[in-house]
Amino acid sequence: MRLMTRLIPIAIVTAILATAGCSRFDQPEQRSGSDRSAPELMAQYGCPACHVVPHVPGAAGKVGPSLDSLSQRSYLAGSLPNTPGNLVQWIMHPQHYRPGTAMPDMGVSDKDAQTMAKFLQANR
Repeated sequence: MRLMTRLIPIAIVTAILATAGCSRFDQPEQRSGSDRSAPELMAQYGCPACHVVPHVPGAAGKVGPSLDSLSQRSYLAGSLPNTPGNLVQWIMHPQHYRPGTAMPDMGVSDKDAQTMAKFLQANR
């Protein structure tokens, strides 16, 4: 009985989050090919949960680095030269470029990654 008392609140919170669309790991097919703005895409893919991102509401995460002035950095993830193409690839496949990184592969489409990369490169 004591175990059930502890599990019920967890089940309720899980159900609320699932129905509110708060899951970070929605199916990639639901996200790809969108025509949303970069801040909308970043919110959709969960970037604000881990990163500080200028001009993205609620983006105050402390897990990953701040993405402020990203275009002025020499490297992405400490070892990948910071070019627009590399940023797109990093956004799409961080685990390929740095296995074990805290940044998960989120199923970001090429189009969405390009939109987000352009936005991040423009933030100075």
